[in-house]
Amino acid sequence: MADILVVDDEESIAAAFQRFLRDEGHQFRIASNAEEGLALIAARPPNIVFMDVRMPGRDGVQALQAVRAQFPQVYVVMMTAYGTSQTSIDAIRAGAFEYVTKPLDVDELQAIINKALAVQQAKGRTDATAVEDPAGPPIALVGDTPAMQEVYKMIGRLSTNDVSALVVGERGTGRRLVVATIHRNSARRLHPFVTLECGALPADMLEKELFGGNAGTVYLKDVEALPLTLQARLATALNDPAAGPSSVRTMPRIIASTETDIAELVRTGAFHEALYDALSVIALRLPPLRERREDIAALVRHLITRFNNELNRSIKGIDDEVAAAFQEHAWPGNVGQLQRVLKRACIVARADVITLDDLGDSLNDSRSPARQDLESTLARAVGAVLQDRLVQASGGSPYHAIIDAVETTLVKEALVITSGNQVKAADLLGVNRATLRKKAPTES
Repeated sequence: MADILVVDDEESIAAAFQRFLRDEGHQFRIASNAEEGLALIAARPPNIVFMDVRMPGRDGVQALQAVRAQFPQVYVVMMTAYGTSQTSIDAIRAGAFEYVTKPLDVDELQAIINKALAVQQAKGRTDATAVEDPAGPPIALVGDTPAMQEVYKMIGRLSTNDVSALVVGERGTGRRLVVATIHRNSARRLHPFVTLECGALPADMLEKELFGGNAGTVYLKDVEALPLTLQARLATALNDPAAGPSSVRTMPRIIASTETDIAELVRTGAFHEALYDALSVIALRLPPLRERREDIAALVRHLITRFNNELNRSIKGIDDEVAAAFQEHAWPGNVGQLQRVLKRACIVARADVITLDDLGDSLNDSRSPARQDLESTLARAVGAVLQDRLVQASGGSPYHAIIDAVETTLVKEALVITSGNQVKAADLLGVNRATLRKKAPTES
C-alpha cells in the first residue's frame, strides 16, 4: 500500500483517482492546486505525488521543482492533457519520476505506483539528486504518441546526465534534431554543438573536432563510417580518459547516430567493440513515422504553419482525401519525406487547402525529379553500350561477363564516392560488406 497525493484542479480526474486508489487499497489525499498540495506534502510527505501540469496559480512544473528541492524522497508523476515535447522534457529534467498524458490508464497508473515503491525500497528512501532546471529554447519535435513520449523522457534524462549515447533511427526520423535538443537542454549548452558526418569528412578533420578541446557536444552522424583507427582512439578516451594523452582529457560529449545494426558490424569486425560498448550504454531509438501515424495530423499542422511563414502563404490545411492518403502512405523517408511533400504542396497550391492535385505524384514515387532524370539517362547510356556488346558477341553467352563488368564498375564508383570506406560503400549500394569485397576491383 502506498501513501499517494493527487494534485489536480479537475473534479472528474480527482473523483476518478479516488475510486481507483480506494479500490486498490492505497492511502490517499486530494488537492486542487499546487499551494494546497505543497502544504499537504509538508504536513506528511507521501510516497508518490500525481501532479497536473496546468493548474491555476503555480503550475505543476514549478510545484515539482519545489517538491524536489524540499522533499527529494517524494516521487512526483506529472500529468497533462496538453502534452508537448518540451513540457515532457522539462518535467523529466526537473526530476519527475514519470510523465503521463490524459486520459489516464489505470493499468499504467498501477504499474507506475509499483515501480516507484520498488525503487524507493531498493534505495532505502535515500535522498535523490536535486536537478537544476535552466530554461531551454523551444524545440521542433512534434508528436504525442506513446512512442514519442518515451523519446521525450529519454531526452530529458540525457539532458541531465552527461554521458555518451547512441541514437538509432531510419533516415528522416530526426536524429540530428534529437541530439541538438539534448545539447540545448544540457549543462554544455553554452559550448559549441558540432555535427560531424563520419562518411563525408577526412580523418584529420574528424580527429581535430573530436580531440581539439571542444567542451560542448559532438554529434557523430553515421558513426559506423568513422575510420577504425579513430574508433579505437575514441573508445580509449571514452572508457578511460586519464589513460590517453592530455589532448583527450578535455573531451566533448559524444552522441552518435546510425541507421544500421552496429551490433552486426561489431560481430564481423567492422566496428570497434569497445566504442560500441561506450556508446550503447544509453541507446535511444527513434520510431519511424509508420509506427506513429497518429502524429501525422499534428506534424502536418506544424509544418504548414512553418511553411506559411517561410513562403508567405496562408494555407489553412489539407482536405480529407489528402489526410487519408497520408495515413495510408508507408513514408519510407519518414518525417523528412513528409516535410518535402508538404513544402512542395504549399508552393504549388492554388487555394488555401491542399488537395490531391497539389501533391502531384510525390506520394507515388519518392525519388526526386533529378534522380529520375539521372536514372533515365543512365538506362539509355547502358542500353546503348550493351546493344553494341551483344551485336559483337561471337558465340557463347556474354551475360555473365557483362554482369561482372557492371558490378565491378558499380563497386569501384561507390568506393570512390565514399573515399574507400567499404562499410559506407556497402551501405550506399545496399549490399553486405562481404559481397562488396568480392566485387571490388583488385589492385594491378
